[in-house]
Amino acid sequence: MYLKNSLSALMGLWFLISPWVFGFGDVTHALFSCALFGSLQFVGSMLALGKSGKHIWQNWLCVVTGALCIVVPNVFHLGMLAFCSFVFFGFMTVLINYANLYPDEQ
Repeated sequence: MYLKNSLSALMGLWFLISPWVFGFGDVTHALFSCALFGSLQFVGSMLALGKSGKHIWQNWLCVVTGALCIVVPNVFHLGMLAFCSFVFFGFMTVLINYANLYPDEQ
């Protein structure tokens, strides 16, 4: 649980800093979208540390933000490297947090 939530928090930080890494910090809507989704994912992952189960809203929040991060490069027509990064890390976010919805003991 701690490892999955920590990885999800790190991916949230990546979404937060990615506008400056990929050079689209001047596109205001894309910048605010990345800042919003990245910070929501980071905070949700940190709040979910040590918790798992279908009734933990923080994990559901991270699943949704991961899915939205897959959509961001399609909406704002980002470059190929940014597109691949967002899709990969968004998909990994969804998978990690979906796996966190079910306890490891099952």
